[in-house]
Amino acid sequence: MSASKKSLWHQTYRYVMLLSLLLTATLVQAHESSTAYLNLSTNEERTVSAEYEISLRDLALLIEIDPNKDSQVNWAEVKSQTALIEQLITSKIRLEGDAQQCQITEFSPLAINTRGGFNYLYTSFELKCEQPVDSLDYQILTGIDANHRLILTQASDDTPLQVLTVGQHSIGSEANNGWMSTVANFLKSGIHHLLIGWDHLLFLFVLLIPAVYMRKEKTLLAVPKPKAALLEVFWIATSFTLAHSITLTLAALQIISIPARFIESVIALSIAFAALNNLVPMLRVRAIYLAFVFGLIHGFGFANVLVDLPLATSERVLALLSFNIGIELGQLVFIIAVFPIALLLRHTQFYKWIIFYIGSLISILIALWWFFERAIQ
Repeated sequence: MSASKKSLWHQTYRYVMLLSLLLTATLVQAHESSTAYLNLSTNEERTVSAEYEISLRDLALLIEIDPNKDSQVNWAEVKSQTALIEQLITSKIRLEGDAQQCQITEFSPLAINTRGGFNYLYTSFELKCEQPVDSLDYQILTGIDANHRLILTQASDDTPLQVLTVGQHSIGSEANNGWMSTVANFLKSGIHHLLIGWDHLLFLFVLLIPAVYMRKEKTLLAVPKPKAALLEVFWIATSFTLAHSITLTLAALQIISIPARFIESVIALSIAFAALNNLVPMLRVRAIYLAFVFGLIHGFGFANVLVDLPLATSERVLALLSFNIGIELGQLVFIIAVFPIALLLRHTQFYKWIIFYIGSLISILIALWWFFERAIQ
């Protein structure tokens, strides 16, 4: 074997291993939208009443609630772990007032309810605070799920809803400023949702990688000038944006409602189909049409973030606009990070075989694994 062939083989091997590691990391992060809810109300005696909800699938990452491993968590199994659940909440959800930690004084009985087609644990508890609550240290799923977020509401007309991640946060009316707080919250939430949404990023990836090629019969040829590829990417991004904006609006305004698990499963299939179409063109149409058709499905996935939020119509519209702009900014960041590399490497065998062919194949495997997780398990 010649030195040049050996070098190409070793380079190919390294990148295949890198893609395999990426596949493993992505599968670990293939957890669906992870959202918990906390509502606080304070009386004149500095007693805080808290209501907390967390999905059973998230709770299962923290506490063994399915001891018989049948993937069917029942009420008796949850109730048997009451002590551990209360201990978890006490240690991972800490409210403070003027740097003095509030003490939990009483837990009410546990319950189970349903949100977006998923079962949630519901619990309420009372806290005694020496000073007005001004901060929250939220550590549920820290180091386990970077996608997890907390929807915080407070029983006060002048305190808007907050969308929080794991960590220390200032809360209360002093930490908010009306509509500006809503815009900032949901703008950041939109950016975060897109950039940590592996399924949406993978869908964009499989649409973008063919943009630097043109097909002549069954042959892939690199576009001679970047302008053609740039225009293709512009129309792909525009088509995807238009499509998901339509369904995001319909779902977020609660005009159309589709179960979250069904949407998440179809999103996985859309990725698999788009990647397969790269390898075996079944639909000889431009990627902008695939971006639009499947973008309609992804819009419902984005909307899962907003559907269950306790917002008035005007607040919901403002949150929707801010969230959608955040998604577009996140999408732009991803395109700017990925596409210049595709342009630079489009004439190389590495891009053709490793990025395009093997990348599309691995994308299919990832998407089918997600589908299995979301639809079957």
